Amino acid sequence: MTQGCTIGIDPGERWVGVARAMRGSSLALPVGTVDRSLNAVERDLRELLDHEQVARLVVGVPVRPDGREDEQATAFREFGESLARSLGAVCESQDERFSSERALVSPETLARGTPSPGRKARSVGRRSPQRQRRERERSHATAAARILQRWLDANPGAIVSG
Repeated sequence: MTQGCTIGIDPGERWVGVARAMRGSSLALPVGTVDRSLNAVERDLRELLDHEQVARLVVGVPVRPDGREDEQATAFREFGESLARSLGAVCESQDERFSSERALVSPETLARGTPSPGRKARSVGRRSPQRQRRERERSHATAAARILQRWLDANPGAIVSG
């Protein structure tokens, strides 16, 4: 296998969350998102990764509770395999169930908790388009990091050193 990083993706119908584990690292970190509708996923992914060589791509696949793949899971796995081939990487599948739901609760939200007595809570109101974009990117990338971290934890011998 060629030297390179391991990336994890959380494919969706429109957005692809991306995470990376550097060579020799067992820690997955969120990187960002790629707009799948532009049909330039490989190019945008290479730019997002600063053109670093990719050795392995771990794709999140939403399997059913009984462990079988449905039509969407098959499509996501095939998308990951095609992307891995174009990157010259090996493709691995990882069950992605529950990765997105947990990613929606940010560490900041958990740390903030409920407002202390005497403090007003922030009004929910409308969010700016910029804030919505940042939240979307963070949630998809965080889901990808959870998928990749789960795979790294289950496959400690597969970490590429370099």
